Amino acid sequence: MTRMAFDTRTQNAWKEQIEKEAMTRVQWHQTFKPDENDDEWFKRAFYTQKKPIHNTLPTIILPPPPKKRYNPNDTMDELAKKLDVEHNPDILKEMHPVSKDLKQVLFDGFSKEEKGRYKYLNIRKQEQPEQKFQYPITSTMEYGWKLNDSGQKFRAPMHARGKIVEESFYRRNGVFEFKS
Repeated sequence: MTRMAFDTRTQNAWKEQIEKEAMTRVQWHQTFKPDENDDEWFKRAFYTQKKPIHNTLPTIILPPPPKKRYNPNDTMDELAKKLDVEHNPDILKEMHPVSKDLKQVLFDGFSKEEKGRYKYLNIRKQEQPEQKFQYPITSTMEYGWKLNDSGQKFRAPMHARGKIVEESFYRRNGVFEFKS
């Protein structure tokens, strides 16, 4: 780091700033001088300053806590009875079991040849979460869970805006092909 070249004018400016700071400190201590009888003399500095009026925040009403899916006091045996684990042993597992044919794909070939694990993961990726999992595991999965069962067909609205910019702004000179 280079040093500043101090000429007489710069030195006098620094000297004046240091003196102003020192005078401000002395003036503050004279204004808020500690009293021998007052133990918390420093609080006077904050209490004597003007405070803004109506600086209160609105009260926040929190939503009710979510309902629990199960009673936390239940033991594993009680939960097993409720779920009827004896007749359905796969109910406590998160995922449905994989079919034997799909399991054979996993052990056939190498990932480098786009077989084996690579092919297995691509097939599993194409399946919907409802087919892979027994119930939504994360809160994000709950939003779209069983969305296909709702029977809604999502289409563009009849009176929606069109592609005005694409059709009017861009030139059709063969460089960009627009498919409608």
